[in-house]
Parts: sequence; C-alpha cells; structure tokens
Amino acid sequence: MGRRHALIAAAFLALLVPPVLAVLGAGALEEGLLRWTEQFLRVLSRDATWRSARFSLVQAAFSAVLSVGVALPGAYYLANVKFPGRRIAESLTLLPFVMPSLIVILAVIAFYGRTGVLNRMLGTDLQIVYSATGIIIAHVIFNYAVALRIIAAGWRRIDTRLREVSMSLGERGFSRLVHLHGPLLVPSILSALAIVFLYCFVSFGVVLVFGGVRFATLEVRIYQEMFTNLNLTGAGALALLQLGIAAAVVILIQLVSETHRRASVAGRRADMREWRDQPPRTRVLCGAYWSFVALLLFAPLISIVTRAFRPEGWSLRAFEALRTGRIGEREVYEIIRATFGEVLLTSVGVALVSAALTVTAAFFAARALRGQSVPWLDTIIRMPLAVSSVTFSLGMRLLWLGYVPALVLILLTQAVMAFPLVFGSVRHTVDSLPQRYLESARSLGAGAFFRFRTVELPVLRRGLVNAYTFAFALSLADFTAILTIGRGQVVTFPIAMYRLIGFQSFDVALALGVWYIALVALAFIIIDSTATRYTRTRP
Repeated sequence: MGRRHALIAAAFLALLVPPVLAVLGAGALEEGLLRWTEQFLRVLSRDATWRSARFSLVQAAFSAVLSVGVALPGAYYLANVKFPGRRIAESLTLLPFVMPSLIVILAVIAFYGRTGVLNRMLGTDLQIVYSATGIIIAHVIFNYAVALRIIAAGWRRIDTRLREVSMSLGERGFSRLVHLHGPLLVPSILSALAIVFLYCFVSFGVVLVFGGVRFATLEVRIYQEMFTNLNLTGAGALALLQLGIAAAVVILIQLVSETHRRASVAGRRADMREWRDQPPRTRVLCGAYWSFVALLLFAPLISIVTRAFRPEGWSLRAFEALRTGRIGEREVYEIIRATFGEVLLTSVGVALVSAALTVTAAFFAARALRGQSVPWLDTIIRMPLAVSSVTFSLGMRLLWLGYVPALVLILLTQAVMAFPLVFGSVRHTVDSLPQRYLESARSLGAGAFFRFRTVELPVLRRGLVNAYTFAFALSLADFTAILTIGRGQVVTFPIAMYRLIGFQSFDVALALGVWYIALVALAFIIIDSTATRYTRTRP
C-alpha cells in the first residue's frame, strides 16, 4: 500500500510542482542568480507590494467572516429542520459557486450597480460596485455555499442523544446553543473560515474587474507583472509571497480537519425535526432567513435575466445580436473574436473533456485509498488550494507552451486545480460502497474487471455522475487558465463575457450570461434526474 500511496503522490507532485517552480524562478536563468536576487528583493521592498498583500488579507478575512456569518442559520435549518423546499434550497445555493466569476460580476453590476435594480428600487445613487465593498459582496455570493455545506455537515454529526441529555438537564434554546452546539461546531466553523478565506485570497476575476489599480490583490499583481510589465522576476517574487501565506492557511485547514475528525461525536445520525412540530416563531424565522438568502444570491442572478430582456424596454435585441453578430454599430463577433456557436461548442467541449480527466483520476486515486487514512497524502492532494490559479497557469504556459498545444495545457491545468474539490466528493462516494458487496462477488469467482463493471459502477453511478457534473461546471466556469494560457486563442463563455464587459457591451454580455445559466441549470437537472433514477433502482 505504501508504494501505491507514493505513486499517487509522485504523479500529483510531478504535475503541480514544476509549473510553480517555473514561476518562482522566472527570470533567474536569463539574468543570473545575483541580479535575479537583487530584483527579487526590490519587488518585495515596494510599498505597493505590501499594500496589495494587506488588501488581499483584509478583503479575504472580511469575505470569510461574512460568508460564515450568513451561512450559520442556514446550516442549522438544513441540518435540523425538515422545512418545505429544503432539498431545493440546498441544491440551488450551490449555483453561484459553480458560476464563473464573470457571471457573478455581471449579477452584482446588474443588481448593485449605479443603474442597477437596487438603486432603481430605492431611488438612490449608491456607488458600491467598483470598490472593496463590491469585491466583498461578490465573494460572499460566490462562497456562501461552501460555508453552508461545511457547517451543515458539522451540525449533522452532532448526536441527537447529546441534545436530549442537555434538555434533561434543563438547558433551553440559546443556552444549549452556546454550551453544546458551539464547542462541537467550532472545528467546522474554523474549517469553513479557512477555506473561504483561501478562495477569496486567491480570487482573480472579481478583483480584476472591480478592483482596478487601487484595490489590486497579489493575484492580480502577479498577472500584471507578467503580462503588462513583462517582469518575470516580479511575478515570481509576488507568487512566492502569496504562496507562503496560502500554504500557511492550507496547513491550518489540515490541522482543523484532523481536529474535526477526532472531535466528531460517534453515535446515531441526528434526527430531523418535522416542520409541523416547529413553533410559529421558528417557522417565521426560517422563512425570513431563506427569503433573505434568495434576495442575496438569486435576486442578482435574476436581474441578469430581466436586464438581458430589458436593455431599453422588453426586447430580444441582445439575444439576436449573439445570432447575427451585430447590434447597432457594434460588431459583436469582432469583440468576442468568435461566433456564438464557436463559443458554445468550445465551452462545452473543454468542460466535457476536463471533467472526464478530473473524475477519472479522482476515481482511481479514491479506489487506491479506499477505507484508509493517509494524512500526509491528503495534505499533498490539497496543495492546489494553496497555489493560485494564476501562478499555476503561468507556470504551465512558461514550461510547456510551444511543446504542447494551448488547449491541452488548459485541460491539464483545469484538471489539476479542480482535483482537490472533485476528489473529496469521489472519495466519499467510493468509501460508501459496502465492502461486503465486493467480497461476495469475489467469493463467487468474479474477476476484477467484472466486479468493477457489474458491482462498483452501478452502485457508485449516482455519486460519480454528481462529481462529473460538478467538475463539468467548474471547468465551464474557469476564467483564469483560459485567459492566461489561451491568450485569446481559446474563447469560452467567461472570456467572451470579459471582452464584452471591456467594450461596454453589457446588454450582450447579459444575454450570454443567460445562456450560460441555462446551460448550468441543465447540468443540475441531470444531477437531480440521475439521483432520482438511482434511488428508485437501487437494490
């Protein structure tokens, strides 16, 4: 088993480490080690570098705290109360997370912008989008689902018998929340804070559009040093600084995860309380909370749809422009540098292949680790969370572009960066397969391939399709790898929307966003229908 673990670790590190080292050491070979070191230290001594570092930390911290704070009540309701629409709420809250950052940006502009829905409703002239506030709002919308699921999972692990003992000792309501649930939830809350912080710390698209020069993070500075200033050494210095901070957070996540595992309470699964048994106050608060979440998450997304159909009164002009390539005096296809059909086919094709690579690698790695706890290997697999997508994409471009086609590099980059998220889902699915199924098949003389085809795949189908659809959505949403490696040669939905926003063609960008939302909604329908079929046919 140790050899198998070492092989998985070696293969993963061989894909991840060289591109990172290529960025960190960029410019050293051309300029010599001494001159490279001088420039490296000069970049780290700039005030602008540390302003970007401070802003990266502060906005990520605020975004993480707000995301977790908003998610806490929802996690309680999901884990403890069978309220109407619970399953739908749990599924739909994931929608913003698998949207590209450009969709979230369009949603924030359409709803919170100067001419957005909110200002029209209030009759105000609030300017909150192109600022730190706009960045934090977008990050909360984007990462709310992550915090919600982590904390809800922690709440579900609390044994119902502990609540019953607490009630028998006279604890009620808030007192029980503080003395029982609070200590048991701390590991989940800390884990959610750390993960959301990390996502916001290495956020690229949101900060690139909303931040400008004044609110640039380290992630954006790395991109600017490489492609605007053509300063390889500067990009490497900033990437090293960012990597050091992010690595510390990943180590924290690992420690918290281990603490969470040791602190989890063994026992029967927590009982869900029926909606009809809830007091009126709980029902009102639950309804009010999910109404607020709908306003926070879905009102901006809905505003994309309404404004796409109402640029200047109800019309299909923006959608017609995607078909004809022209709206007024603007040549849409020249802005996008591709037709709508090409954007659609490229986006779907890249996502299908990338998802297949990611899930296949995750599945075979999960099978090799089935039923085992290997903390050091888990840490290695989580390493992409500590590496910014800009840094890794730049490294892939520096190392391999010219030897490997850009499209292949994009597929590999997406697979490596999505692997930790997809692997967690696939591993949970693989570990859920009862070992007695395989032992029974083996005792009847079934070979390895026959067991795989007739036992494993049918039982694991639901989880694997869910993981594939999740990986598909992550690839479809990717902006950084395609922008950094493709450099205009590969045009997907996010790239097309970015160009339309840059040319102030918001109406056509919104129409493209509606098509994207429809495509992702179709993927979620596939998940739901697959889950239903699986539930009905499962022995």
